[in-house]
Amino acid sequence: MSRLRTLAKESVAYGVSSLFSRFLNFLLVPFYTHVLSPSEFGVSNIVFALIAFLNVLYQAGFDSAYLRLAHDAEETDRKRLFSTALWSQAGLTVLFSIPFLLASSWLGEVFKIPGANRNLFPLAAIILALDTLSVVPMAHLRYRHQALRFASIRLGNVIVNIGGNVLFVLVLHQGLRGIFMANIFASFFTLILLLPIFLENLRMLCDGEKFRALLRFGLPFMPAGLYGIVNEMSGRLFLGRLSAADLAHLYPGKGWDVLHLTGLFSAAWKLGVFGLLLVQMYRLAWQPFFLQHQRDADAPALFGRVLRLLLLFIGTCGLTLMLFLDKLVSFSIHGKTLIAQPFWDGLAIVPGVLLAYACQAWFVHFTLGVYIAKKTRALVWINGIGAVITVALNLLLVPYFGLWGAVWAAVVCYAVMAWLMTQKSQTLFPIDLAWRRMFPVLAWLVLCFTAGFWIQMHPNAGMIERMVLLIVGLCLPFVLGGVSPQEGRTLRAIFKGRSGP
Repeated sequence: MSRLRTLAKESVAYGVSSLFSRFLNFLLVPFYTHVLSPSEFGVSNIVFALIAFLNVLYQAGFDSAYLRLAHDAEETDRKRLFSTALWSQAGLTVLFSIPFLLASSWLGEVFKIPGANRNLFPLAAIILALDTLSVVPMAHLRYRHQALRFASIRLGNVIVNIGGNVLFVLVLHQGLRGIFMANIFASFFTLILLLPIFLENLRMLCDGEKFRALLRFGLPFMPAGLYGIVNEMSGRLFLGRLSAADLAHLYPGKGWDVLHLTGLFSAAWKLGVFGLLLVQMYRLAWQPFFLQHQRDADAPALFGRVLRLLLLFIGTCGLTLMLFLDKLVSFSIHGKTLIAQPFWDGLAIVPGVLLAYACQAWFVHFTLGVYIAKKTRALVWINGIGAVITVALNLLLVPYFGLWGAVWAAVVCYAVMAWLMTQKSQTLFPIDLAWRRMFPVLAWLVLCFTAGFWIQMHPNAGMIERMVLLIVGLCLPFVLGGVSPQEGRTLRAIFKGRSGP
């Protein structure tokens, strides 16, 4: 019980800060929809997609490698490990930044970035460099279970980013360039807050043996991460390859271009921010938790119980959001809706975005096997299969179904990856899934997402219908037997903040 409370407390610390940070970041979405056209919003998301892709190369999986190897290291050894990881990442920053900047004109041609916006690439390189230098210190905070400090630093980053957007975009009228300048200031601010960790742990040394150990554990995260970005970003990139004839056929009379369509998809994906938040907050708390409790006698049952509680949380929050999403975005404040009306055309696919993230959360849970057994190479081929699936399905579906084709490609991709990771993890560190309880929870999740899709495809549904669906949805897990009386008491005790029986 105390272990579940520890996981819950750290998840809450990561989650509340991430929730608040994501909420503040989410406020930038309506801000951007009112100050940028869908085409400009599409340009910014394409460049940030490239940043996300290159982040994987720059970071080289050293955050996960440091977190895992630090658990086996003595204090003196750990400082040597910290220094080796940080100096190595500094070298990688220089190594990757040069070809990125040299290729910026070519990248602009490939992704149809207008010439006037190609000055964003050098700013993107600065963001990449600053973010890379914060990776190992932030992993150190997770290793020390300093969730509140970790959360405060992330929150500070978001607040500075928002302030920078107001300054550069609204006051100084720098448009897209202002968005990237705000990110640079926020990343630099994060490094300032991490300075005490640098001073405490950084030494002027680089240990060859530890560097090889970091590479052995971390390198599989590079292709795995690249494949993951392909899975995440393929939809908007394939939408950007549609011809004018395709758009006229898919959306007759709309007059959209590919950047407009990419902007709609990007806004819809960002409206699924809860799913991303859930995956991130759970991953941050889950990895240190299972590494700490892997040797407990009841670990298989404990980890299976955690999975059921995770699914219940996903379903409850996801159902609530899906039932009221269109009402939320059309809410008017002083004559302005939360999301500008030109972006509403993408709302119907948001439940699909949430479903993809739900599958990703299941995937994250079952990474425990490859982490504990140090078999991270499995991440390469599993994510590789996911990348092949998402590229193939986008290629097949997007020309015929547009936005829906892109979102269903993502759902199928993450569902297959979750299944493959489950199979692999259960051979390395099997956990007790307790199917008598698990099956009703999975059936309930299917019903939740069915209701969510139906409501967003029928936005004229009244509030009474939505409230009835919510109440029935919240009661069903108990009726179907997905929650045992003991788990119900556990949940109540966690929320009340006491240890319980």
